[in-house]
Amino acid sequence: MASLLSGSVGGAIGVGAAYPFDTLSTKAQVSSGKDGKPPSMGSTIVKIFKEEGVPGFFEGVLVTMIGQALIKAIQFATNELTFLWLGKHSNIKSNVLKMAIAGVLSGLISSFVVSPVELVKIRMQAQNKLTAKKKNDDLDEGAVYKNELDCAQCIVKNEGWSSLFTHGLWITIIREIPSFAIYFVVYGVLARSSMATTLGEHAAPLIFGALAGWAMWIPTYPIDIVKTIEQVQTRKKGDSRKQLKSCSHITSKIYKTGGVRAFFDGLEPKLARAAIKHAVTFWVYEVMMNFLRPSVA
Repeated sequence: MASLLSGSVGGAIGVGAAYPFDTLSTKAQVSSGKDGKPPSMGSTIVKIFKEEGVPGFFEGVLVTMIGQALIKAIQFATNELTFLWLGKHSNIKSNVLKMAIAGVLSGLISSFVVSPVELVKIRMQAQNKLTAKKKNDDLDEGAVYKNELDCAQCIVKNEGWSSLFTHGLWITIIREIPSFAIYFVVYGVLARSSMATTLGEHAAPLIFGALAGWAMWIPTYPIDIVKTIEQVQTRKKGDSRKQLKSCSHITSKIYKTGGVRAFFDGLEPKLARAAIKHAVTFWVYEVMMNFLRPSVA
C-alpha cells in the first residue's frame, strides 16, 4: 500500500532531521536549575555539548527512527483507510469530521507502538553521562546505557517486560488521540485549499506539514510534559517499596512549582522540531505517494 510505505519513509527521515531539538526539549522537561526552574535552551545546548559532545544530541535516535518508520506507517495507512471507509460506508458528509475520526483512530492504534519507543528514547535522552560515571552499574535513574537495545534490555531486566509496553501507555493514548485528530484535519484542510495550488507541489507539503505539527503540539504539550516525567521514572522489578508518581501527582507538582507556565517549559525546541519533522515527513510522503500511486494498489 502506497500510504504505508510513504508514511514509513517520511516518518523516519522527518524524525531524524529534527532529532536534536527533541533532545533539547526532553532535557528541559526533566531538568531544573538552581532556582528550581528549567534551564534555558541556550544553557541546555551548552551543557549537552560540554558533557556529551555532538553525539549527546542524538541519544536514542536509532530506535526512534526505526520506531517512527513503523508508527508513521500505521498512522498514515490507518488515516487513509479510515477516511476512505467512512466515505463509502457512512452517512457523514463533512470531510473535516471524517478527517477527525480517521485521525483519532490513527492516534489510538499507533499509541501502542509510540509508548515503548518513546520510553526508550526518553530514558536515552534524559540520562546524564557525566554524573552517571560516578555511580555503580545497576542502571537505575541516571545510569549510562550503551545504546537503545541496552536501554530496552535494562528496562525489561529491572522493571519487567510489561513495563516496556505499559509504562506511560495511558498518558500516551490521552496525548495521541487529540494530537492526530488535529494533525490530519489541519493538513487535510490546507491541502484541499486554494493555497495548495498557489504554493505548488513541493512548497505546500513543507509549509502545511510545519503548520500541522505546530497545531498538534501547542494544545497537547502540557500532556507531553507529564508523560515525559512519568516515563523517566524507574523502579526495580518487584520493588514495591518505591512507588512511582502518578500522572495526577506529577501534574499537581508541576503546577505548584511553576504554575501554568511550567506546563510549557521546553516548548520552543519542541515547536522547532515539529516544524522540521512534519514538514519533511509530509514532503517525503507526498513525493513518494505521487511516485507510487500509479503502481501500488
